[in-house]
Amino acid sequence: MANGLWHTKMVSDSTPIVVREMRETDTVAWSDFASRRPEANLYHTLQWRDLVIEVFGHQPVYLLAELEGNVCGALPMFLVKARLLGSKLISMPYDIGSGGALADDAATERLLVENAMALARELGVDYLELRYGSDRPALHSLRLQRSEPVLISETELDSEASVRARVKDDSHRSVRKAERRGVTVREGSNLEDYRAFYDVYLQVFRDFGTPPYGGGYFPALWRRLGPSGAARLLLAEVNGRCVGGLLLFCWGKNLVSKFAACLPEAVPLRAYAALSWRAIQFGLEHGYRRLSWGTSGRDQTGLVEFKERWGAQTRPAVFYDLPVLGRAPMIERYWSCGGPYLWMRRAWRLAPLWATRIGGETLNRWFC
Repeated sequence: MANGLWHTKMVSDSTPIVVREMRETDTVAWSDFASRRPEANLYHTLQWRDLVIEVFGHQPVYLLAELEGNVCGALPMFLVKARLLGSKLISMPYDIGSGGALADDAATERLLVENAMALARELGVDYLELRYGSDRPALHSLRLQRSEPVLISETELDSEASVRARVKDDSHRSVRKAERRGVTVREGSNLEDYRAFYDVYLQVFRDFGTPPYGGGYFPALWRRLGPSGAARLLLAEVNGRCVGGLLLFCWGKNLVSKFAACLPEAVPLRAYAALSWRAIQFGLEHGYRRLSWGTSGRDQTGLVEFKERWGAQTRPAVFYDLPVLGRAPMIERYWSCGGPYLWMRRAWRLAPLWATRIGGETLNRWFC
């Protein structure tokens, strides 16, 4: 794919950092390095890479930085292409806030990104987009467009007593109400549980006006991530019937709440509260240090407040974009409930569920 010429940077008179594309023989080295980085989560693993390849068909472009033969940095990216729409190089698609480089130091991080910029120009993509979860001073002097389009909310899981103290009283009351109203939460244990949640997810996403992932996504999650415990599904049930769920991505010391969806009838039963508290308990029980509730648009103040009631702190995600043949879109518009996308949301809500499943599978190959 590339011409094989990679940048190097001398860190002393005799010792260079070398950046190259990852080979299959590097899988152990990649995984070992990611496991040493406290900020890494499931999106940085090769398990996630293989799932994206299977479900969405995108081409991985994973860069390694080495110092004297030892990995000192890693940058996962995907080349996303669509006929008539163009191409883009993204770190990472299907997530906001876990992209960009993992690196031992600022010099290595900068060198990885410089190589990504050179590769984006070589490939002739429309743009390169690095979706970081925080500001990266090492990149400020590069010719990248910086933006803070959405917000990330995370709860620190230091101890149960500390988390309980930070969770708002009304959230604790909602958990007790859910219990009194017959909501129970259990962990999914088989593919049928994933399919039951997918039925809920389809309806909720249709009603919200958001294209869902296709029918192959959840079976692939179960097959690739379920056996190792990298994906855990919490199901909310009433009288044995699934009325909602929360999908957790689990790796290292970090949990990510990937999806949470409850049927309209389960909302007044406080099913979301029951699921949220169980996710926190799960993290504490298994020694995780951080629970990410995902991203919110800046205009989604109610959603941000909901997450902060569970002890979360909110900060901006920081994007670094390099226009090559085109410009990166304003991704925050995808979160907006108004503006130019309002009519699209309204039309999507009227579609039958089978149509949203098929349409969502197609759209999410590009809008990622």
